[in-house]
Amino acid sequence: MTYYQDDAVTIYHGDCREILPTLPKVDAVVTDPPYGIGYRTGWSAETRDHPAKIVGDDSTELRDYAIGLSCNVACFATWRCVPPAVPRACLVWDKGPASGMGDLKMPWKPCFEVVWIFGRGWSGERSSAVLRGRTMVTSSALGRAHPHQKPVWLLAELVRKSTAGLVLDPFMGSGTTLRAAKDLGRKAIGIEIEEKYCEIAAKRMQQEVLSFGEEG
Repeated sequence: MTYYQDDAVTIYHGDCREILPTLPKVDAVVTDPPYGIGYRTGWSAETRDHPAKIVGDDSTELRDYAIGLSCNVACFATWRCVPPAVPRACLVWDKGPASGMGDLKMPWKPCFEVVWIFGRGWSGERSSAVLRGRTMVTSSALGRAHPHQKPVWLLAELVRKSTAGLVLDPFMGSGTTLRAAKDLGRKAIGIEIEEKYCEIAAKRMQQEVLSFGEEG
């Protein structure tokens, strides 16, 4: 069902696999799906806003489904799981020295995530494949609205280099991809299975256009 709509953004609440067959074809997918690693939080207590597990993370089925939705895909992923096809490029989000715990017996800690790029619908100023910038999401009036929320500047780096028109995020979460698209004057569709995040995303879409020096 349509949860929210404005001139730039449409949000649907539900399972993307049920909703997408009813929608027009999209031009690019920019998304952060479940990675398929059976993630469990290291924190001692599970809460409503910080659940111990990620829905759909027991396999790479949802991740691979997202990759197959368009010729042009930017998909956050992990080096632990092999992609279904060889990406055209791989970007690295350097989260900085303060990030990451991982295996405490190893002399290195994980402080990065990867973004697989598929397709040829990407252009723009040539820049480093290592993306660096502020990691914490703090300046939004809504604060950190999702336990795995990415900063707006990071999603904007992906959206702005997509030459396609309509951008889709089938695992929208709190709506960061949509917020970045809207700030760039792009049209976007977001789908989210958890209604609480649809509500948060709708509120973020109602905020004025943000500077990419801000986060949220």
